Amino acid sequence: MPASASPILRLHAVGRWSPDQIQITRVSTTWRSNPEVDHAIDQAWADTNARPGVNLFDGPMCRLESWHAAPARLQLTLSDTTYKRFLGTNLTHPQLADRFGPQVLANPVGVSPALLTADDVLMMGRRNASVAYYPDRIHPFAGALDPDDADPFAAVRRELREELNLTDPDVPDVYLTGIAEDLSIRQPELIFVARTTRTRAQIESALDRAEHHAAWSTPATSEAIEAALRSDETFTPVAVASLLLYARLAFGDAYFARHARTFAAPAAQPPAQ
Repeated sequence: MPASASPILRLHAVGRWSPDQIQITRVSTTWRSNPEVDHAIDQAWADTNARPGVNLFDGPMCRLESWHAAPARLQLTLSDTTYKRFLGTNLTHPQLADRFGPQVLANPVGVSPALLTADDVLMMGRRNASVAYYPDRIHPFAGALDPDDADPFAAVRRELREELNLTDPDVPDVYLTGIAEDLSIRQPELIFVARTTRTRAQIESALDRAEHHAAWSTPATSEAIEAALRSDETFTPVAVASLLLYARLAFGDAYFARHARTFAAPAAQPPAQ
């Protein structure tokens, strides 16, 4: 991606937080709709369901209302939203926020880990052509925060178990590295590093191909990550954020800043709590 290209993501917070440094507060939603937004959501749902082979489920999700980041603690304020709202706003009509304000976006919280293997390789997946968004692109083994527990670390482990058959002992370390926003769909994403005791070959052999048709990997070195970021690989914005935030912790702030300026817009102030 050339340095003159438009930013594809925004990094709202960067750090290194363990599970005991995350504070979750649940509140009533501030999501607001109107007849035009409701119509856009219903139409997007109907249009997507009409595609061959698509069977949508309007599951519950967690909406990111606000956050406050400090070196020793990350506070997240969450409410409830649904996949239908996500599909009809962020995924298909993010421009509604330009007309009616950010309150009309569903803004569910995604969780995306950079997976670090026992043989020091970073891994992500190559998405299938049939997925709802970003088909055929490189993306972490990611998911969304479940409102039943609203535990970001449990959500990461659940996704790694479902997509790669990784048990909790297979993943001894998970830490949260930041909050990123995909500027194309304006969705907030919690970015992680997850360290596994399995090797790249073991991960590749366990891949569930329901969502990813193949694995992508790169050595976890400064040279290899820089080469990946400069390559023509079709990374999603969240995949880029995952690489950048891993690199910040592994290689320092100067390395991170040098590469982040190519992809990231300036951070915004967090929404008022």
